[in-house]
Amino acid sequence: MRHTLLLIFSLICLSLLGEPLYAMTPAQKRERAKEIKMRKREAAKRKAAKKKAAKLKAAKRKRIKDGKPLLYVYTYDLKTEELLPGTYVTLQDVNARPGKKPKLYKATDTKRSRVSKGLQVGDYWVAAARLGYFPSDTLVFKHKEDEDTVRLSLYPQARLTFTVTDSLTSRTVAANVNVYDSNHHRVLQTTSDSVHATLAVLLDDRVPFYTVEATATNYYPFLDTIFNVTEYQGVIMSPKEIKSFVLHNIYFATGKTTILDSSEPALAELYQFLAIRPNQRIRIVGHTDNIGSDRSNQILSEGRCEEVRRVMVERGISPDRIEIEGRGERDPIVPNDTDDQRQMNRRVEIVLL
Repeated sequence: MRHTLLLIFSLICLSLLGEPLYAMTPAQKRERAKEIKMRKREAAKRKAAKKKAAKLKAAKRKRIKDGKPLLYVYTYDLKTEELLPGTYVTLQDVNARPGKKPKLYKATDTKRSRVSKGLQVGDYWVAAARLGYFPSDTLVFKHKEDEDTVRLSLYPQARLTFTVTDSLTSRTVAANVNVYDSNHHRVLQTTSDSVHATLAVLLDDRVPFYTVEATATNYYPFLDTIFNVTEYQGVIMSPKEIKSFVLHNIYFATGKTTILDSSEPALAELYQFLAIRPNQRIRIVGHTDNIGSDRSNQILSEGRCEEVRRVMVERGISPDRIEIEGRGERDPIVPNDTDDQRQMNRRVEIVLL
């Protein structure tokens, strides 16, 4: 009887201690060990969290005792309302002397897009700046409570890239360029060159419109209005006293009047020239090299001129504005001694009427 009671007592003790009352398999042992490890990890996390909370509480008591409550500054994209990491925040007390080092000059972090600082109670101003954005408005505020929060918004800049080109040749032009906003405040003053005529300016797409002015030697002054920053085509300068020009980069099948697909930029250039000058009449003059007979070259040059006119008419230009003339091989601009020279003589010329 005594042994039975002792056995029952032992089983109860083992049950209370959480030990299994039977032999565990290896898988059960592993599961048991894993469970114990997880419980220890969770207990460590709770202990760490409790320690951190106590530390934060002590730091808060110290800040309040020292009269330096904590301030958080957050920065946002005004357009998307998303947080902006890497934004430099400048903060200074209102009564600071000019040139005095700011109380805070630091970039917002990547996690919460904020900066923090323990500051004396008082009046401060704060502003933020970031590459690709207009600076935020300067905010003046009174800081007096612990974990005070300030939010700043920045508006993204619209980058406008455009070129300065010749309306006849599409080549780059050296010009003086000015860009003004709708209140006629100049936002860009620069000079393009004849090699790299691509210009860039940062604009605010909230402004109703911008005005572009350009001047260049031997060109008419250019004036245009930008209503949509993302769709602006660029500055196209019209040369003075031009009577004719060669339509470069127009290609035909060998010995035929068929225009090759690679000629599309040249055809688009001619169409644009005629479209923006509704009263301008032209004569398309075709020239060939000296390969072949005079008669065949004359017929070929006329046919190629007719083909260019057909394309312009198909795109909406009135046929009454376009004359054609085939000159065959009669007017070479260089001797027909080499392939390169013959290529130069095979050309389409546009004469202004």
